[in-house]
Amino acid sequence: MFRMRKRYSIILLVFLLISCKSNDEKAFFDFDSVEYYSLNKNKEVEIIENNRNGIKDSILNKILYSEFPDALDNDVFYKNVNSNSFSKFKLSQKDIEYLKNDVFHEKLSFKMFELNKACAPEYRDILVFKKNNKISGIAKICFSCGQFYIISSKREIQTENFGTEKEYKSLEKLFNTYKKDKN
Repeated sequence: MFRMRKRYSIILLVFLLISCKSNDEKAFFDFDSVEYYSLNKNKEVEIIENNRNGIKDSILNKILYSEFPDALDNDVFYKNVNSNSFSKFKLSQKDIEYLKNDVFHEKLSFKMFELNKACAPEYRDILVFKKNNKISGIAKICFSCGQFYIISSKREIQTENFGTEKEYKSLEKLFNTYKKDKN
């Protein structure tokens, strides 16, 4: 009985500590604009075919398949995502507020109870967060396997509860509205 009460007390304390932070403190990024990059379908087919034939674009493969870049000021990364390999969309203010308040912030969740897929990530969807036109963060997302890679100018952010099934479905729906407008 004492252990159970102690466990609940610890959970309650953690919840209170997390909820006492302001929204700005809980946010993964400090941002006022967001650029969304989506890998073009024809480029994806080309990359897959090239990889099968042993022809590798090392930078593009690093962007799509690994935790790259490791710093926010990586010019090679930005040059490649701003190429004809990706479509670029500037998110609306309404969508920026949604990301800020509902998605990219620390929160208590039960993600640990969700099923994890075991595939290797393919980061076809990339968000670049900016504050006063200066890059403050990057989020790369793989909808196929539910993995993500986040790099932020903020230190010690807690991202382990990001990426619930509900968040992924919501983000995928949001991204598809931008892609649909292009087609």
